[in-house]
Amino acid sequence: MDVAQASAVDVISNLPRDAIDAILMRLPIKDVVRTSILSRKWRYMWVTIPQIVFNSQCYPRGIPSSNTALLNLKRVNIVDQVLLHHRGPIHKFECSDYLPPCSDLDRWMVFLSRQGIKELILNFYGGVYKLPACLFSCQELYHLRLLLCNFNIPPAFEGFRHLKILYLNEVVIPNDEFECLTSNFPLLESLTCIYYNVRLPRIKINSPNLQYLYLMGIFYSLCLENIPVLASANISACLVEEFTKHLGQGEICSFPKVLHSLHNVEKLELHLRFLQIFALGDVSETVPTTFKHLKNLSLHINFGNPNEILAALCVLRSSDHLQQLEIRVSLKCSTDPPRNYSWEAREHMDCMLNPLQTVKMIDMRWEKPELEFIKLLLIISPVLETLTIQGARKPRICIVKEESSILKELIRFRRTSSKAEIIYRG
Repeated sequence: MDVAQASAVDVISNLPRDAIDAILMRLPIKDVVRTSILSRKWRYMWVTIPQIVFNSQCYPRGIPSSNTALLNLKRVNIVDQVLLHHRGPIHKFECSDYLPPCSDLDRWMVFLSRQGIKELILNFYGGVYKLPACLFSCQELYHLRLLLCNFNIPPAFEGFRHLKILYLNEVVIPNDEFECLTSNFPLLESLTCIYYNVRLPRIKINSPNLQYLYLMGIFYSLCLENIPVLASANISACLVEEFTKHLGQGEICSFPKVLHSLHNVEKLELHLRFLQIFALGDVSETVPTTFKHLKNLSLHINFGNPNEILAALCVLRSSDHLQQLEIRVSLKCSTDPPRNYSWEAREHMDCMLNPLQTVKMIDMRWEKPELEFIKLLLIISPVLETLTIQGARKPRICIVKEESSILKELIRFRRTSSKAEIIYRG
């Protein structure tokens, strides 16, 4: 090593310890451990870093993926060695890869529960891990992210008093325990629940400090209570057979009530089949609230379903402060409008969207209802600046005219805003 290199090493070595830790925590764990060969001073520097992340970058290469047993053995050995030599608290632990043997995971979880863990991320593939009861003794947790896990809440569990971020992806929780889980997190600010392959039929959320909510997947019962500071919500609901069976039986929270609970949001996204579910009810009723703070709205609409369009207008009528609107056209629409189709845009929208500045129409299929909807938006948006239209990525099977002639017609639509510009992106 020359003088210049030695000098550079000395500069880093003489940094404050928290600065050195900040550098080490940005490196893959295998590189962190390798710093022990730099000098005698660095030999044990890594053993006290408070964040440990194991992912695909940390595991040995050159082993065929088909040799699962050897891969797991190597992975387990690496984690064991790092935890064995570690000293002091571990504030963050992440393990992301294929599921290790559950007995080893249980052992690591017991160890972490005694280290003051604050951020725990478990992203496993290739199996489902049942979380041990010791997880619920980690009272310093403020960030919990789980994929493909399941658990039962111990009877004596009183909640994670410091938890602010909860991310659940295909995590199996007994139905009667979901409400207990979220209501026992008094500081919870961000909640993500993703359920595609696992059904969580009853979702009830009571979180007075919740600011961000993301729900995606298959469920038929949704109740939101006591969420006064929620600022951003994304609800992507799938319609399932069980929903229609329970509709009107008192077990389901009506979707107008769900929207009413979102009255303070600034950003709202309603995707997949949410509006379809909403349209199963009486869409002649207005949403029982006014979105006083809503500035950004994204809706997924099947323009082949008149009731779904009316449900969207129902939401728009209550959005007096809307500035940005995005409409995603459902690719699952009928080839022709129903024979009794009588929807006309103007007669169902008796208000102006005064602050609306930008509109995006994504996956346009150029059907008459879509064009009527655009015509309406151009009339009721006095300060509209841009209307961006993006054609469907998939072959369109319900085109009413040639695309070029439709665009010419579109440009001739009357618009209230003198600044409104139509931008087409095929």
